[in-house]
Amino acid sequence: MEFVLVNKFFRVGKTEVSIQCDKPFTFFTRELEGDHLGDTDETLIEAVKEILRTELDPTSAIVQAQAKLQETQAKLEQAEYKLAETEAKQTATDQAVKYNQAETDRYGKIIHAVVLNAVAGKTIAYGTNYKELVELIPLAEVGKRYMAHDLITLEDPTHVEVDGEGKRILVQLNKEFTYNGEPVSDFDRNGRLEMDGTGAAWKYEPQETTVAPAAAVSTTTTVTPAVPEPSATAATPNQ
Repeated sequence: MEFVLVNKFFRVGKTEVSIQCDKPFTFFTRELEGDHLGDTDETLIEAVKEILRTELDPTSAIVQAQAKLQETQAKLEQAEYKLAETEAKQTATDQAVKYNQAETDRYGKIIHAVVLNAVAGKTIAYGTNYKELVELIPLAEVGKRYMAHDLITLEDPTHVEVDGEGKRILVQLNKEFTYNGEPVSDFDRNGRLEMDGTGAAWKYEPQETTVAPAAAVSTTTTVTPAVPEPSATAATPNQ
């Protein structure tokens, strides 16, 4: 039976819908709860037919409703399971991120301590060692704000290498500072930012070579007295 929508109008809290079938001629009018004037004709026809099925076969309608309810519950449980699974994965991801961040911070502190101790303590024997150490510290970024005690590195194109130490210079900050492209010279001894306490540059300084003093050579000559030779004995010819 093919039904068509013949009428719909809204009353207070309800929408009255009329459907009709020509072969055989059948006409039904039923009320739907709420305002359904915006629904499509197919939706309204199916809603009326659902009411009619319930009226004609209540038991079947209940069974169908229960089946739909169970299907809906199953979909809901599946959705909840997927959500829980997603949350568990997200939690694991968050924990991994936190762990990696903690490890990064820890190694960053280790690198900070090692580099600062070696450079400031002037225990670096070779310029190449200085170069390897300062490359562990990132170059300063323009516009980035740094905190007191942070280490940064700056490229100094004017630096003349003495032992392969490179042109990257270590700078230790003593207070909060936003880097805006300041040169290394500002952090050098008596430089603008060194003088106001912002920070100080730690350049490579070759270790002084200690030369042992030469041993003193005695200029006193020891003279050994000569031993007198025995006097010659005159040989007496045989008689």
